[in-house]
Amino acid sequence: MSSILKSDMCLPVGDKERAEELFFGRTFGSARSQLCAQRVGDASLVCLRGTRGIGKTYQLIQLGRILSEHERKAALYVNLNHFYFSNHSIYHFAQEYRDSGGRVLLLDQIFKYPGWDQELAKCHRDFPELKIVFTASSMMTLEEDYPELKGKVAVCDLYGFSFRQYLNYHHNLDLPMVTMEQLVNGHERIAGEIVKKVSPMDDFARYLRNGYYPPAGDLSMFGEGLVRNMNMLLEVDLVYIRQIAPTYLPKLRKLLYLIGQQKDGVTNVSSLSNEIDTSRATVMNYLKYLSDARLVRLIYKDGGEYPRKPDRVYLNNTNILTVLKDGDMDFPLRAKTFFLQSVQDAGLSVELSEENGVDFLVEGKYPIRCLNKGERRRNNRPDIIHALCGKYQGEGLDIPAWLFGFLY
Repeated sequence: MSSILKSDMCLPVGDKERAEELFFGRTFGSARSQLCAQRVGDASLVCLRGTRGIGKTYQLIQLGRILSEHERKAALYVNLNHFYFSNHSIYHFAQEYRDSGGRVLLLDQIFKYPGWDQELAKCHRDFPELKIVFTASSMMTLEEDYPELKGKVAVCDLYGFSFRQYLNYHHNLDLPMVTMEQLVNGHERIAGEIVKKVSPMDDFARYLRNGYYPPAGDLSMFGEGLVRNMNMLLEVDLVYIRQIAPTYLPKLRKLLYLIGQQKDGVTNVSSLSNEIDTSRATVMNYLKYLSDARLVRLIYKDGGEYPRKPDRVYLNNTNILTVLKDGDMDFPLRAKTFFLQSVQDAGLSVELSEENGVDFLVEGKYPIRCLNKGERRRNNRPDIIHALCGKYQGEGLDIPAWLFGFLY
């Protein structure tokens, strides 16, 4: 094991100098890792799951630091892309690390290692004193596809920056999360406290354009980097995990592009199947792949879910919308995309409303309409919550859209 310990693919998490080299000196703070540590509790097998570009490796090392402080033992980061693992097993590496006194093992890029789930299950059985944390692609549905791990692994899903996290990071603040109930009943007071510390609308347009993903280098190259990660999701993760033949990738990429051009998330599966020259059933499968990859969001009425045809399909976040949308940006579409990413990433359920003048129903009880400035209100129900696009502060049930970015 000594040779890999000296390599760039293996990092004692206490080595701050090497960690800074790995992340080019970038730091995002530890708040997300602290929250994840609370969620996974005392589990000895932990998965950090997320899409490309969301900061899985960084959060893995941050979580390793937190856990190693708790265990009062060193933690070791290992990238399983290393050629060492073409001739050595995870199990025997973990055994040797455990025998040398290690108690926290961090495994990155695990999905490229054949039989990784069976080996982790053996480690969980034979080394109960060893805490193993590994990263997984958002496309990996552990509960369904890896029965060896059922009931053994605690999953912490990683999402992009909320608007709150974005403001905290860029302005060195500690603005707290709010619940949906707190937002509905006290948004005027909450907004008043926020604007004492920062001017949200000064940052909101930038966040919609390039703030969902953690910063990585020159922002002028953000779009190129995001497109590269999206292609890697399709060309690597999808091929490895879903066993899709690379010859079908052009159809999948075209489908994603076409979704980005549609108005208000309206998706005609028959039309899309004609456009990409494949069957309706295949389009439905592709939509599920894109949803698992966190490139799109499938929205249903009445609590529906896949394999039923979605009633709307939106791109996953406004950053993806920005790089895929041709022509002028449809502001209502961007507002709805932001609302959905904020509410769903906070873990709240969202259904498409069938009622005129209502866009979404959140948690089965909050009717929401995303309302652009000057737009006519089409429903007189007194309980409709209006997410006001572009408004600085609201009143009553008129809530500035940016405040929904404080739900997580």
